[in-house]
Amino acid sequence: MDQSEYSYLQCPAQAAAIQHEQLYIRKTEKDKQYRKIFGGDVQYDQFEIQHIKLLEEEIQKKGIKLPENWTQTDTLKIIYNGKFKIKDCIERLIAHITWRANPNMHNLNKQMQEFLEAGFLYTFGRDYQFRPIIYLEAYRIDQKKYPKDFMIQTLSFFLGFVKKHMMMPGKVENWICVIDTKDIGVFGLPSGLGDIIKTMALNFVGCLHKMYVLNPSTGVDLSWKAGAAFMDDESKSKNVFLTKKTLEKLKEAIPQDQLEKKYLGNVDNLTQFWPPQVAKK
Repeated sequence: MDQSEYSYLQCPAQAAAIQHEQLYIRKTEKDKQYRKIFGGDVQYDQFEIQHIKLLEEEIQKKGIKLPENWTQTDTLKIIYNGKFKIKDCIERLIAHITWRANPNMHNLNKQMQEFLEAGFLYTFGRDYQFRPIIYLEAYRIDQKKYPKDFMIQTLSFFLGFVKKHMMMPGKVENWICVIDTKDIGVFGLPSGLGDIIKTMALNFVGCLHKMYVLNPSTGVDLSWKAGAAFMDDESKSKNVFLTKKTLEKLKEAIPQDQLEKKYLGNVDNLTQFWPPQVAKK
């Protein structure tokens, strides 16, 4: 992809003025560590630097070859995904390197392009902090036609595209996901959803700010509540379930001129989804 071809997707210049609170950038709760901003001029603390050194020593000891463009930030992201447990970090590092080296995860093929053009997965608009909004219309996805491996490849390419063209290091490093389920049951969701989420969490560490699940069925709601019992407070806070009666809350996070009318915004519903469209002020 030619970078200049998608320059229209870059963060607005105003994003450079964003000053994040320290608790947004990095925080500790009990024995849990969280970080949302890794780039720009942020400084890593002694605890993080200590674990970077520990993981680097283990990488050298095991003779693991890192990609040529590997950075200290990449190492720190693996540490966060591995929850600062070096053994787990090594396992995740190997999985990530394998993913990064697989061209199927980063190149757009015909079936993937048709999927994006159909609007099953697309990005449109930004929230009040210029974070891009990513939509997944889960209720439209045929599980037989689009199995787990296809979904992982498509999401890998698409999220990589958003990360490359729509972020600003140190300022905008996170996105919002909106998953529209339209009352489908648990078994109507994309197959292997747990594996899909796990793969994306490993390869796009710290990118998710909020995930809005729209129109959840009772089954989906109950399944999430059961899973939430094993989540920490930070993970729980990222997930917001909205029904038709509470959809108005989406406007608290996203300006109406960045939302389609079907989501109570002012913009006509999109008919073209790929390449991505930009909301006009």
